[in-house]
Amino acid sequence: MAYSLLTELNSTRDDWTVRVRVCRKWNSINFKRNRELMSTDMILIDEEETLIHATINKNLVNKYKNLLSEGSVYVIKNFKVSEASGVYRPVTSTFKISFFLTTALQELREGIVSIPINGFQFIKPDMIDSRLNNNTVLSDVVGCLTAIGDMESVGSKWKKRDIQVITDYSAKSKITLWEEFGEKFEPFLYNDSGPYVVIVTSTTVKQFRGEVTFATTYASKIYVNLEIDYITTLIQKFGATFLGVQTIGSSNVNNIPIEEEMFMNRMNITELLESDWSADIHEYIVTMRGNITEIDNYFDWYYISCNSCSKKIVPSNGVYTCHFCAKECKFPLVKYKIHVKVNDKTGKTTLVLFNAVAEKLLDTSAHKLFNRLSLESNNVPPQIQSLCGKEFIFKLRLNNYNLKEGLENYTVSKLFIPDENLELQYTTRKEQKGKKKVEDNIETKRFVEGKV
Repeated sequence: MAYSLLTELNSTRDDWTVRVRVCRKWNSINFKRNRELMSTDMILIDEEETLIHATINKNLVNKYKNLLSEGSVYVIKNFKVSEASGVYRPVTSTFKISFFLTTALQELREGIVSIPINGFQFIKPDMIDSRLNNNTVLSDVVGCLTAIGDMESVGSKWKKRDIQVITDYSAKSKITLWEEFGEKFEPFLYNDSGPYVVIVTSTTVKQFRGEVTFATTYASKIYVNLEIDYITTLIQKFGATFLGVQTIGSSNVNNIPIEEEMFMNRMNITELLESDWSADIHEYIVTMRGNITEIDNYFDWYYISCNSCSKKIVPSNGVYTCHFCAKECKFPLVKYKIHVKVNDKTGKTTLVLFNAVAEKLLDTSAHKLFNRLSLESNNVPPQIQSLCGKEFIFKLRLNNYNLKEGLENYTVSKLFIPDENLELQYTTRKEQKGKKKVEDNIETKRFVEGKV
């Protein structure tokens, strides 16, 4: 059988046959249409290390989704070759591949043909100007990790985490990891000796206040200390100057002063439980002051998550398989999910401390506490039990689970230590505001009745 190299492809025919490896694979999502699936996309690589973008339209995804695995080698026959066009192209290539209903696949055993497992097109300094605020072609970035920020909310719908790297061309750059990319880039994984050389693929390039920054897209993948020659060279290069991974201060321009944040939509427990919510609200932020009285361990204080999508996974015969990623998870993560009973003078409820909040509060990772447990033990570690009896102001993020279904287990997005001086000032302002409202109502009533 005659095989064509990817450099030989053109749009004059559709009966090509190639031998390639799927080095990256992802779903393209339309976030403007309720996260609707648009296509399944791949980066293919051949024996000459040439990269090309391949796509499977949404109407064909079910046909091929169980036939293609990231990392495997295939013979692919009968597909469309067209000129690469549009924006958000994951690689620089003249052409792209699209699957037909009649496209044929044959998986090959390893060793039949020598094709690299990974392929990248790292951005170079002379490319930056042409890609600034230009999303035609996405950029692969590589650098030594120097700092990690906390997860931050951007508006009411999005979350991000910023990291900082020294790139392979020795420039200090910020990379914004959106949503699940940020969630799974846990700081505790990078507390030990480094250096950590990070690859983030398919990023956009922006300029903010004179600084070049990168940001993930739905096509991105993240690799740390990947075992390839180039990364080994970079690890050696940065090893002599590596000073550890620092913490990035919050960069969220929407942050409000803590004096205001602690009292945002303040409620007591009874007000929270008895509130009527509009059907139009998808998310709402409130704050509440209360005492932690008990750790509810009915659902355990931790869960095992996929290291790719951060979803909960359960082992079967000792193997962790992520049903969201449809593949085995070889390096599952242990994350906090602590249910706490909280009360105030008006009532009691249940709150949930997820990983980002709990790890900061306890100053240790769930992974470390989990490793100290005996196999038979189901006890709550003393570090978590020590939360009982403590009083906090809880910033809660209410979602459909709470607002529409009226269920408790409210998610805690942030914790504050009560400041009695601030609490007194808040109470005074609230009383003055209430008094003024009563006076205004009386004045309005007198006006309507013609008494003024």
